[in-house]
Amino acid sequence: CKCDDKVDMVTRERGAFENVARDPERPIMSRFLLQQVSPLCLTVAVLLACAVASATAEHAATTQDQQASLFRLCSLGRATVELGSAEHFAVLSTGSVTDAGGSQINGDMGTSTGTTLPVYAPYSPGTPGLNGDLHPNTATAIDARAAAISALDDIKSRSDCETELGGDVELGGRTLTPGLYTSTESMHLTSGNLILDALGHPNAVFIFRTPGLITSTENRKVLLAGGANPNHIFWSAGTGANFAAYTTMEGNIFAGTEITYAAYCTHHGRAFAMGTACTLSSTLIGAE
Repeated sequence: CKCDDKVDMVTRERGAFENVARDPERPIMSRFLLQQVSPLCLTVAVLLACAVASATAEHAATTQDQQASLFRLCSLGRATVELGSAEHFAVLSTGSVTDAGGSQINGDMGTSTGTTLPVYAPYSPGTPGLNGDLHPNTATAIDARAAAISALDDIKSRSDCETELGGDVELGGRTLTPGLYTSTESMHLTSGNLILDALGHPNAVFIFRTPGLITSTENRKVLLAGGANPNHIFWSAGTGANFAAYTTMEGNIFAGTEITYAAYCTHHGRAFAMGTACTLSSTLIGAE
């Protein structure tokens, strides 16, 4: 309670003491003690309690501020996930990559075991196609997959500054700052857009990790603020990632099985389908 409340209480209690002290049936010495000593003791005790309560509240507030500052420093100081030789790939799949047509890929595309890849005409600026090299089960693609596995292992091993969001998590409608965000089931972008705010730190790292799916509904977007950089945003889906038409994604996506883009998705980043396939359809994808 507030100190003013305690002073009011002292006033009320002193009045009670004075009423008792005026009782003519009490001995003179008893009445003297009640009139002089007891109210003074009561005042000192209550004011002392007030001081202790105020100091405790200030300490608690300071501790909370310190914890928030430490968490923020921890999040902003996190090292990025190194992609190694996988950095040059816009799309890398273990099995196959298919394209329903009209996609624009800015970066290399490859498979590390299968050889099924789309056939693109020579790249021409302003037209759909591949602005990079094809690697159907080449040594380059196999080496890139090993680098992607190392990056994914790094993502899975991190626990510092972790924020557990729950089970089946809705990301839409949130604004999140740099950090590690996890769920125990899946993550979805269905009820609104997700804003990632780097707080003015372009090297700040965002990591999203779930053992299940990452999904979206049509026209949902991941939006960047405060200097957030897609190269420092990482998504790990234990099973797969499925994006509905016109979805906008930011960052590097690792999926345990497949990654599927419905028509006209935009992905500023990279797609690593670690299991079976990556499916494109008039998709704009690639890292700057």
